[in-house]
Amino acid sequence: MKYKGANIMVIFPGMDALLGGIKELQRSAARNFLVYAPVPHHEIEHALHRPGSPVRVYALVGALTGFCTGWALTIFSVYNYPLIVGGKPLVSVPPFGVIAYILTILFGALATIIGFLINARLPQLRLAEAYDERLSSDHYGIQIFGDDEKLKEWGKVMKKIGAIEVKHSGQ
Repeated sequence: MKYKGANIMVIFPGMDALLGGIKELQRSAARNFLVYAPVPHHEIEHALHRPGSPVRVYALVGALTGFCTGWALTIFSVYNYPLIVGGKPLVSVPPFGVIAYILTILFGALATIIGFLINARLPQLRLAEAYDERLSSDHYGIQIFGDDEKLKEWGKVMKKIGAIEVKHSGQ
């Protein structure tokens, strides 16, 4: 999604008005907006109909990479520096499996953290231009992006739904 250009920040006093604003945006097929809330709410998640988090794919890929790396590291090091002791085979599953297990957990955890940071768009070094401090305490907001005439129309619609303030900002 593109989140640049002219936008409005619509401030709502409560959850019901915010949910009404989200439903109105979805009814008109508007997809270029961000929702701000002081705390996470399941009602907002359900209203937005967002797909599941892709972080689990990062975790799976990281774990599989760690597993393969653990086996490759141990097997290739033994074949590069063979030390045959008592006629035992060079590749032994129990001790090599321990290394593979540890690297599976390590790579999976690191990939999960990286996936989280990428998908959460962190670190966010500066706040949105139209951000309002009330959104961190007891108010809710929707930042809508688009062209100026459409944004003016949205501002009027959101006021009818129950918005207490509409701030315009552009680029």
